[in-house]
Amino acid sequence: MPVEPWNFSEEETQLDRVCANCGNHYTIEEAPEHYFGGSYGYWKGCVTNCVACWLGCGPSNMTTEGNLLREIGPWLGPETHLVVMPLSRIMLSTPVRFQSRAIIYPPGVARVSELNLVLPKEISESLAAHQSAASFVDKETFARSATVAFPYSFEWAAFWRTNHKHHMELIRFFSQVADIKCLNMIRYRLCSIEVPDALPSRAGQIATNNMMAGALLYNAFRREGGIVAGDAFASVLTKGLGLPINDEDLDYNDYPQDAEVGHIAQHGLDLYSAMLQADTPTAKFTQAMGLLEFLAEPTDFIKFKEVAEIVARYVAKNKLEYERLKERFFDLTGKRDPATKEFTGYRTRIIHIGDRLERIIPELDKRTELFMELDGYIRTIIDHMIKHSTWGFEEYKGLRAKMRPFDSN
Repeated sequence: MPVEPWNFSEEETQLDRVCANCGNHYTIEEAPEHYFGGSYGYWKGCVTNCVACWLGCGPSNMTTEGNLLREIGPWLGPETHLVVMPLSRIMLSTPVRFQSRAIIYPPGVARVSELNLVLPKEISESLAAHQSAASFVDKETFARSATVAFPYSFEWAAFWRTNHKHHMELIRFFSQVADIKCLNMIRYRLCSIEVPDALPSRAGQIATNNMMAGALLYNAFRREGGIVAGDAFASVLTKGLGLPINDEDLDYNDYPQDAEVGHIAQHGLDLYSAMLQADTPTAKFTQAMGLLEFLAEPTDFIKFKEVAEIVARYVAKNKLEYERLKERFFDLTGKRDPATKEFTGYRTRIIHIGDRLERIIPELDKRTELFMELDGYIRTIIDHMIKHSTWGFEEYKGLRAKMRPFDSN
Protein backbone atom coordinates (compact mmCIF):
# COMPACT_ATOMS: atom_id res chain seq x y z
CA MET A 1 0.00 0.00 0.00
CA PRO A 2 1.16 3.59 -0.60
CA VAL A 3 2.57 5.66 2.24
CA GLU A 4 2.17 9.26 1.08
CA PRO A 5 0.02 11.34 1.27
CA TRP A 6 -2.54 9.04 2.85
CA ASN A 7 -0.63 7.35 5.71
CA PHE A 8 -3.27 4.70 6.43
CA SER A 9 -2.68 2.38 9.35
CA GLU A 10 -2.78 -1.38 8.84
CA GLU A 11 -6.03 -1.49 10.81
CA GLU A 12 -7.62 1.14 8.53
CA THR A 13 -6.61 -0.68 5.34
CA GLN A 14 -7.94 -4.03 6.57
CA LEU A 15 -11.18 -2.77 8.11
CA ASP A 16 -14.32 -4.20 6.50
CA ARG A 17 -16.29 -1.36 4.88
CA VAL A 18 -19.64 -1.00 3.13
CA CYS A 19 -19.61 1.06 -0.07
CA ALA A 20 -21.89 4.09 0.28
CA ASN A 21 -22.81 3.81 -3.41
CA CYS A 22 -23.42 0.12 -4.14
CA GLY A 23 -23.64 -1.42 -0.67
CA ASN A 24 -20.96 -4.04 -1.33
CA HIS A 25 -18.33 -4.91 1.28
CA TYR A 26 -14.68 -4.02 0.58
CA THR A 27 -11.38 -3.16 2.25
CA ILE A 28 -8.92 -0.44 1.25
CA GLU A 29 -6.07 -2.93 0.85
CA GLU A 30 -7.97 -4.71 -1.95
CA ALA A 31 -7.54 -1.74 -4.32
CA PRO A 32 -4.54 -1.75 -6.71
CA GLU A 33 -1.93 0.75 -5.55
CA HIS A 34 -1.83 2.78 -8.77
CA TYR A 35 -5.45 3.94 -8.29
CA PHE A 36 -4.51 5.96 -5.19
CA GLY A 37 -2.31 8.48 -6.98
CA GLY A 38 -2.45 10.46 -10.20
CA SER A 39 -5.77 11.42 -11.74
CA TYR A 40 -7.63 8.57 -10.06
CA GLY A 41 -7.15 10.02 -6.57
CA TYR A 42 -8.82 7.05 -4.90
CA TRP A 43 -7.23 8.03 -1.57
CA LYS A 44 -9.86 10.80 -1.38
CA GLY A 45 -12.77 8.38 -1.64
CA CYS A 46 -11.53 5.02 -0.40
CA VAL A 47 -13.00 5.53 3.04
CA THR A 48 -16.59 5.41 1.75
CA ASN A 49 -16.47 3.98 -1.79
CA CYS A 50 -15.18 0.76 -3.30
CA VAL A 51 -12.71 1.37 -6.10
CA ALA A 52 -15.21 0.36 -8.81
CA CYS A 53 -17.77 2.96 -7.70
CA TRP A 54 -15.05 5.61 -7.30
CA LEU A 55 -14.05 5.01 -10.90
CA GLY A 56 -17.71 5.22 -11.97
CA CYS A 57 -18.02 1.64 -13.18
CA GLY A 58 -19.66 -0.02 -10.19
CA PRO A 59 -23.30 -0.93 -9.64
CA SER A 60 -25.71 1.39 -7.89
CA ASN A 61 -28.42 -0.42 -6.00
CA MET A 62 -28.88 1.85 -3.00
CA THR A 63 -31.08 4.89 -2.40
CA THR A 64 -28.61 7.76 -2.30
CA GLU A 65 -30.62 10.63 -0.81
CA GLY A 66 -29.61 11.12 2.78
CA ASN A 67 -26.69 8.69 2.50
CA LEU A 68 -24.23 10.74 4.51
CA LEU A 69 -21.16 8.71 3.65
CA ARG A 70 -21.93 8.97 -0.06
CA GLU A 71 -22.76 12.68 -0.05
CA ILE A 72 -20.10 13.91 2.41
CA GLY A 73 -17.69 11.00 2.00
CA PRO A 74 -15.44 12.46 -0.75
CA TRP A 75 -14.24 15.12 1.72
CA LEU A 76 -13.62 12.82 4.68
CA GLY A 77 -10.08 11.72 5.51
CA PRO A 78 -7.88 10.41 8.33
CA GLU A 79 -8.12 13.79 10.10
CA THR A 80 -11.38 15.04 8.54
CA HIS A 81 -14.56 13.71 10.08
CA LEU A 82 -18.30 13.91 9.62
CA VAL A 83 -20.22 16.33 11.85
CA VAL A 84 -24.03 16.15 12.01
CA MET A 85 -26.06 18.59 14.11
CA PRO A 86 -29.83 18.95 14.64
CA LEU A 87 -31.54 22.12 13.44
CA SER A 88 -34.76 23.56 14.84
CA ARG A 89 -36.89 26.48 13.64
CA ILE A 90 -36.12 25.60 10.03
CA MET A 91 -38.54 23.96 7.58
CA LEU A 92 -37.65 22.35 4.25
CA SER A 93 -38.90 19.48 2.10
CA THR A 94 -35.75 18.60 0.14
CA PRO A 95 -32.03 18.72 1.03
CA VAL A 96 -30.22 22.00 0.36
CA ARG A 97 -26.55 21.76 -0.63
CA PHE A 98 -23.98 24.51 -0.21
CA GLN A 99 -20.65 25.37 -1.84
CA SER A 100 -19.03 24.90 1.55
CA ARG A 101 -19.73 21.13 1.39
CA ALA A 102 -22.50 21.42 3.98
CA ILE A 103 -25.92 19.89 3.43
CA ILE A 104 -29.14 20.69 5.31
CA TYR A 105 -31.57 17.74 5.40
CA PRO A 106 -35.29 17.69 6.20
CA PRO A 107 -36.37 15.61 9.22
CA GLY A 108 -35.85 11.90 8.70
CA VAL A 109 -33.80 12.21 5.49
CA ALA A 110 -30.22 12.05 6.79
CA ARG A 111 -29.68 8.35 7.42
CA VAL A 112 -27.79 8.52 10.70
CA SER A 113 -29.01 5.01 11.57
CA GLU A 114 -26.53 3.62 9.02
CA LEU A 115 -23.54 5.07 10.88
CA ASN A 116 -21.65 2.76 13.23
CA LEU A 117 -21.93 4.80 16.43
CA VAL A 118 -19.58 2.70 18.52
CA LEU A 119 -16.56 3.95 20.48
CA PRO A 120 -13.75 2.14 22.29
CA LYS A 121 -14.68 0.95 25.80
CA GLU A 122 -12.46 3.49 27.57
CA ILE A 123 -14.42 6.28 25.84
CA SER A 124 -17.93 4.83 25.91
CA GLU A 125 -17.66 4.15 29.66
CA SER A 126 -16.06 7.49 30.56
CA LEU A 127 -17.74 10.09 32.79
CA ALA A 128 -18.09 12.46 29.82
CA ALA A 129 -19.95 9.78 27.85
CA HIS A 130 -22.35 9.15 30.74
CA GLN A 131 -22.98 12.90 31.06
CA SER A 132 -23.85 13.12 27.35
CA ALA A 133 -26.12 10.08 27.64
CA ALA A 134 -27.98 11.76 30.52
CA SER A 135 -29.25 14.37 28.04
CA PHE A 136 -31.28 11.61 26.26
CA VAL A 137 -30.02 12.82 22.87
CA ASP A 138 -29.63 9.77 20.61
CA LYS A 139 -29.92 8.67 16.96
CA GLU A 140 -33.70 9.03 17.09
CA THR A 141 -33.32 12.67 18.14
CA PHE A 142 -31.41 13.35 14.92
CA ALA A 143 -33.91 11.35 12.84
CA ARG A 144 -36.81 13.48 14.10
CA SER A 145 -35.07 16.78 13.39
CA ALA A 146 -33.81 18.69 10.40
CA THR A 147 -30.04 18.31 10.36
CA VAL A 148 -26.94 19.98 8.98
CA ALA A 149 -23.99 17.77 7.98
CA PHE A 150 -20.49 18.83 6.98
CA PRO A 151 -16.87 17.61 7.03
CA TYR A 152 -14.45 19.14 9.52
CA SER A 153 -10.82 18.43 10.43
CA PHE A 154 -9.93 17.81 14.07
CA GLU A 155 -7.88 15.34 16.07
CA TRP A 156 -10.25 12.47 16.78
CA ALA A 157 -8.56 10.81 19.78
CA ALA A 158 -7.82 14.13 21.48
CA PHE A 159 -11.48 15.18 21.21
CA TRP A 160 -12.76 12.10 23.05
CA ARG A 161 -10.10 12.35 25.78
CA THR A 162 -11.48 15.70 26.96
CA ASN A 163 -14.15 16.20 29.63
CA HIS A 164 -17.86 17.04 29.29
CA LYS A 165 -17.29 20.77 29.80
CA HIS A 166 -14.89 20.78 26.86
CA HIS A 167 -17.40 18.81 24.79
CA MET A 168 -19.95 21.59 25.38
CA GLU A 169 -17.39 24.12 24.20
CA LEU A 170 -16.83 22.07 21.05
CA ILE A 171 -20.59 21.84 20.38
CA ARG A 172 -20.65 25.64 20.43
CA PHE A 173 -17.62 25.68 18.15
CA PHE A 174 -19.17 23.26 15.64
CA SER A 175 -22.33 25.38 15.74
CA GLN A 176 -20.22 28.38 14.69
CA VAL A 177 -18.72 26.28 11.87
CA ALA A 178 -22.26 25.52 10.67
CA ASP A 179 -22.96 29.28 10.78
CA ILE A 180 -19.96 30.01 8.57
CA LYS A 181 -20.70 27.16 6.14
CA CYS A 182 -24.36 27.95 5.55
CA LEU A 183 -26.53 29.44 8.31
CA ASN A 184 -25.06 32.95 8.20
CA MET A 185 -25.91 33.23 4.50
CA ILE A 186 -29.39 31.83 5.12
CA ARG A 187 -30.02 34.43 7.82
CA TYR A 188 -28.59 37.21 5.64
CA ARG A 189 -30.62 36.36 2.54
CA LEU A 190 -33.88 35.15 4.05
CA CYS A 191 -34.33 36.86 7.44
CA SER A 192 -35.28 40.46 8.19
CA ILE A 193 -33.59 42.78 10.66
CA GLU A 194 -36.85 44.06 12.09
CA VAL A 195 -38.72 40.73 12.36
CA PRO A 196 -36.98 38.00 14.42
CA ASP A 197 -39.86 35.51 14.01
CA ALA A 198 -38.20 33.61 11.15
CA LEU A 199 -34.73 33.21 12.63
CA PRO A 200 -33.53 29.58 12.75
CA SER A 201 -32.02 28.27 15.95
CA ARG A 202 -28.33 27.70 16.54
CA ALA A 203 -27.07 24.49 15.01
CA GLY A 204 -27.16 21.76 17.63
CA GLN A 205 -30.17 22.96 19.60
CA ILE A 206 -32.94 20.38 19.98
CA ALA A 207 -36.51 21.41 19.14
CA THR A 208 -38.14 19.07 21.69
CA ASN A 209 -35.83 20.19 24.51
CA ASN A 210 -34.33 23.63 23.91
CA MET A 211 -32.13 23.28 26.99
CA MET A 212 -30.15 20.57 25.22
CA ALA A 213 -27.84 20.59 22.21
CA GLY A 214 -25.90 17.85 20.51
CA ALA A 215 -23.50 16.84 17.77
CA LEU A 216 -22.96 13.47 16.11
CA LEU A 217 -19.34 12.85 15.15
CA TYR A 218 -18.22 10.04 12.86
CA ASN A 219 -14.75 8.87 11.90
CA ALA A 220 -15.20 7.12 8.56
CA PHE A 221 -11.65 5.76 8.48
CA ARG A 222 -12.06 3.97 11.80
CA ARG A 223 -15.78 3.32 11.26
CA GLU A 224 -16.60 4.58 14.72
CA GLY A 225 -18.50 7.51 16.11
CA GLY A 226 -20.55 8.91 18.93
CA ILE A 227 -22.85 11.66 20.15
CA VAL A 228 -21.95 14.45 22.55
CA ALA A 229 -24.81 16.39 24.10
CA GLY A 230 -25.74 18.66 26.98
CA ASP A 231 -26.66 22.21 27.96
CA ALA A 232 -24.20 23.92 25.62
CA PHE A 233 -26.16 27.17 25.10
CA ALA A 234 -27.41 29.75 27.59
CA SER A 235 -30.36 31.05 25.53
CA VAL A 236 -32.86 29.97 22.88
CA LEU A 237 -35.05 31.73 20.34
CA THR A 238 -38.74 31.52 21.15
CA LYS A 239 -40.46 34.17 19.00
CA GLY A 240 -42.13 32.95 15.82
CA LEU A 241 -42.15 29.56 14.13
CA GLY A 242 -38.87 29.69 12.25
CA LEU A 243 -37.80 29.79 8.62
CA PRO A 244 -39.09 27.87 5.58
CA ILE A 245 -36.40 27.48 2.89
CA ASN A 246 -36.11 26.06 -0.61
CA ASP A 247 -33.01 25.36 -2.68
CA GLU A 248 -34.08 28.02 -5.18
CA ASP A 249 -34.18 30.65 -2.39
CA LEU A 250 -30.37 30.77 -2.43
CA ASP A 251 -28.08 31.71 -5.30
CA TYR A 252 -24.74 29.93 -5.08
CA ASN A 253 -23.10 32.85 -6.91
CA ASP A 254 -23.91 34.98 -3.86
CA TYR A 255 -21.44 33.16 -1.63
CA PRO A 256 -18.16 34.91 -0.70
CA GLN A 257 -15.16 33.30 -2.37
CA ASP A 258 -11.87 32.22 -0.79
CA ALA A 259 -9.86 35.45 -1.05
CA GLU A 260 -9.12 38.44 1.20
CA VAL A 261 -12.28 40.38 0.38
CA GLY A 262 -14.27 37.14 0.53
CA HIS A 263 -12.95 36.48 4.04
CA ILE A 264 -13.95 40.00 5.11
CA ALA A 265 -17.43 39.49 3.67
CA GLN A 266 -17.67 36.12 5.42
CA HIS A 267 -16.83 37.68 8.79
CA GLY A 268 -19.29 40.48 8.01
CA LEU A 269 -22.00 37.83 7.55
CA ASP A 270 -21.03 36.34 10.91
CA LEU A 271 -21.38 39.72 12.62
CA TYR A 272 -24.66 40.33 10.78
CA SER A 273 -26.00 37.00 12.03
CA ALA A 274 -25.06 37.91 15.62
CA MET A 275 -26.79 41.27 15.19
CA LEU A 276 -30.03 39.59 14.08
CA GLN A 277 -29.99 37.45 17.21
CA ALA A 278 -29.42 40.38 19.60
CA ASP A 279 -31.91 40.35 22.48
CA THR A 280 -32.60 44.11 22.74
CA PRO A 281 -32.86 47.08 20.35
CA THR A 282 -29.91 48.71 22.14
CA ALA A 283 -27.70 45.66 21.59
CA LYS A 284 -28.83 45.39 17.98
CA PHE A 285 -28.00 49.05 17.33
CA THR A 286 -24.51 48.87 18.85
CA GLN A 287 -23.76 45.68 16.90
CA ALA A 288 -25.00 47.29 13.68
CA MET A 289 -22.71 50.27 14.21
CA GLY A 290 -19.80 47.96 15.06
CA LEU A 291 -20.45 45.99 11.86
CA LEU A 292 -20.36 49.18 9.78
CA GLU A 293 -17.10 50.13 11.49
CA PHE A 294 -15.62 46.72 10.60
CA LEU A 295 -16.80 46.84 6.99
CA ALA A 296 -15.37 50.32 6.54
CA GLU A 297 -11.92 49.31 7.84
CA PRO A 298 -11.44 45.62 8.77
CA THR A 299 -7.70 45.92 9.48
CA ASP A 300 -7.37 48.95 11.76
CA PHE A 301 -9.22 51.37 14.04
CA ILE A 302 -10.57 54.52 12.42
CA LYS A 303 -12.76 57.32 13.75
CA PHE A 304 -16.46 57.26 12.96
CA LYS A 305 -16.05 60.39 10.87
CA GLU A 306 -13.95 58.30 8.50
CA VAL A 307 -16.42 55.41 8.73
CA ALA A 308 -19.16 57.79 7.63
CA GLU A 309 -17.13 58.95 4.63
CA ILE A 310 -16.45 55.36 3.52
CA VAL A 311 -20.04 54.20 3.96
CA ALA A 312 -21.30 57.26 2.09
CA ARG A 313 -19.09 56.30 -0.89
CA TYR A 314 -21.11 53.08 -1.26
CA VAL A 315 -24.56 54.55 -0.73
CA ALA A 316 -24.57 58.10 -2.16
CA LYS A 317 -25.34 58.79 -5.82
CA ASN A 318 -24.20 62.43 -5.90
CA LYS A 319 -22.41 65.10 -3.85
CA LEU A 320 -25.57 66.33 -2.11
CA GLU A 321 -26.49 62.83 -0.96
CA TYR A 322 -22.89 62.17 0.08
CA GLU A 323 -22.89 65.22 2.38
CA ARG A 324 -26.32 64.34 3.74
CA LEU A 325 -25.20 60.81 4.64
CA LYS A 326 -22.12 62.13 6.44
CA GLU A 327 -24.33 64.44 8.49
CA ARG A 328 -26.72 61.57 9.19
CA PHE A 329 -23.86 59.50 10.60
CA PHE A 330 -23.05 62.45 12.86
CA ASP A 331 -26.60 62.09 14.25
CA LEU A 332 -26.08 58.36 14.74
CA THR A 333 -22.73 58.68 16.50
CA GLY A 334 -21.31 61.68 18.39
CA LYS A 335 -23.36 64.81 17.63
CA ARG A 336 -23.66 67.55 20.29
CA ASP A 337 -26.41 70.09 20.77
CA PRO A 338 -24.76 73.43 19.82
CA ALA A 339 -26.64 75.32 22.55
CA THR A 340 -26.52 72.92 25.53
CA LYS A 341 -23.33 71.05 24.51
CA GLU A 342 -25.09 67.83 25.45
CA PHE A 343 -24.50 64.76 23.32
CA THR A 344 -27.43 63.86 21.09
CA GLY A 345 -25.65 61.27 18.92
CA TYR A 346 -27.16 57.83 19.54
CA ARG A 347 -23.93 55.84 19.78
CA THR A 348 -22.23 58.21 22.23
CA ARG A 349 -25.33 58.34 24.43
CA ILE A 350 -25.50 54.55 24.55
CA ILE A 351 -21.81 53.62 24.81
CA HIS A 352 -20.47 56.47 26.92
CA ILE A 353 -23.48 57.80 28.85
CA GLY A 354 -25.32 54.53 29.46
CA ASP A 355 -28.56 55.46 27.70
CA ARG A 356 -30.74 52.96 25.85
CA LEU A 357 -32.10 53.15 22.33
CA GLU A 358 -35.60 52.48 23.69
CA ARG A 359 -35.43 55.76 25.62
CA ILE A 360 -33.75 57.72 22.82
CA ILE A 361 -36.36 56.53 20.30
CA PRO A 362 -39.40 55.33 22.29
CA GLU A 363 -41.63 54.88 19.21
CA LEU A 364 -41.46 51.32 17.83
CA ASP A 365 -42.14 52.38 14.22
CA LYS A 366 -39.29 54.91 14.31
CA ARG A 367 -36.88 52.33 15.73
CA THR A 368 -37.94 49.98 12.95
CA GLU A 369 -37.21 52.71 10.38
CA LEU A 370 -33.78 53.21 11.94
CA PHE A 371 -32.92 49.51 11.72
CA MET A 372 -34.10 49.35 8.12
CA GLU A 373 -31.89 52.34 7.35
CA LEU A 374 -28.83 50.73 8.96
CA ASP A 375 -29.64 47.44 7.23
CA GLY A 376 -29.61 49.24 3.90
CA TYR A 377 -26.10 50.59 4.53
CA ILE A 378 -24.79 47.23 5.71
CA ARG A 379 -26.25 45.22 2.83
CA THR A 380 -24.98 47.65 0.22
CA ILE A 381 -21.42 47.14 1.45
CA ILE A 382 -21.61 43.38 2.02
CA ASP A 383 -23.23 42.78 -1.38
CA HIS A 384 -20.50 44.85 -3.03
CA MET A 385 -17.81 42.87 -1.21
CA ILE A 386 -19.39 39.54 -2.18
CA LYS A 387 -19.40 40.68 -5.81
CA HIS A 388 -15.65 41.37 -5.53
CA SER A 389 -14.86 38.53 -3.11
CA THR A 390 -12.10 37.09 -5.33
CA TRP A 391 -10.05 40.30 -4.93
CA GLY A 392 -7.21 41.14 -2.55
CA PHE A 393 -8.04 43.86 -0.03
CA GLU A 394 -5.49 46.40 -1.25
CA GLU A 395 -6.82 46.02 -4.79
CA TYR A 396 -10.35 46.42 -3.43
CA LYS A 397 -9.43 49.57 -1.51
CA GLY A 398 -8.20 51.00 -4.79
CA LEU A 399 -11.61 50.33 -6.33
CA ARG A 400 -13.35 51.88 -3.32
CA ALA A 401 -11.19 55.01 -3.63
CA LYS A 402 -12.59 55.53 -7.13
CA MET A 403 -16.15 55.62 -5.79
CA ARG A 404 -16.42 59.41 -5.64
CA PRO A 405 -20.05 60.61 -5.59
CA PHE A 406 -18.80 63.95 -4.19
CA ASP A 407 -17.19 64.69 -7.58
CA SER A 408 -20.54 64.62 -9.39
CA ASN A 409 -22.42 67.76 -10.22
